[in-house]
Amino acid sequence: MRSLLLTLITCSSLLFSSWAAAQISSTSKVIYRYKNKDGVTVLDSKIPPQYVNNGYEIVSLSGKVIKVIAPVTQGAEGERLYKEKLQREEREREDIQLRRSYSNVGDIEAAKTRNLESLRGNIGILQANLTSARSRLQTYQAQAAAIERAGRQLPEDLLKNINNLVQEEKDIQVQIQQREEEYKTVEQKFDADRKRFVEITQ
Repeated sequence: MRSLLLTLITCSSLLFSSWAAAQISSTSKVIYRYKNKDGVTVLDSKIPPQYVNNGYEIVSLSGKVIKVIAPVTQGAEGERLYKEKLQREEREREDIQLRRSYSNVGDIEAAKTRNLESLRGNIGILQANLTSARSRLQTYQAQAAAIERAGRQLPEDLLKNINNLVQEEKDIQVQIQQREEEYKTVEQKFDADRKRFVEITQ
C-alpha cells in the first residue's frame, strides 16, 4: 500500500512538472524555479520582484538546471559583497586588456621606456622655456633698476613685460610639477602592469 502511494506521488510530481513546462514553453525557453512566501517551490516563466533577492534557479524545459542564482545578502554585508564583485569584474576586464595589449614582459618594458622618454623630453622643453623666461626677466629687471636709479619713471611696456614674465615663470613651474607627477604615475602604472602580467601568465 505504501509502495503504491509513493508511486502515485512520484507520478503526480512528474505530471505536474510536465504540465508546468508545457504551460511555460509557449512563452519562454527556460523556467524559473523559486520558493514563495509559504516556502512552496514555484515554476514560472517569470519571478515576482519580491522573490528575486531570495535566490532562484533557471531550469531548461527538460528539467536541467542551467544556472543557480544565490540569495542577495542585505545590509552592510550585502554592500561589501557587491563592491567586491564590482572590483573582481573590473580586475577581470583589466586583465583581458593587459593580455590584448602585450605579448610578453619585454613589450611592457618597451612601452614604459617610450612613454617615460616622451614625458622626460616634454619636461626638458619646459625647463628650457623656464630658463629662457628667467633670463629675459632678469634683463628687464636690470633695465628697470637702471631707469629707477636715473630717477626716471618706468615705461608701461617694461612693467607689462616684467609682469608677464613673472606669470609665465609661475605657469611653467606648475606645468613642470604636473609633468613630474605624471612621470611618477606612468612609471608606477607600468610597473604594476608588469607585475600583474607575470601573475596572470605564470
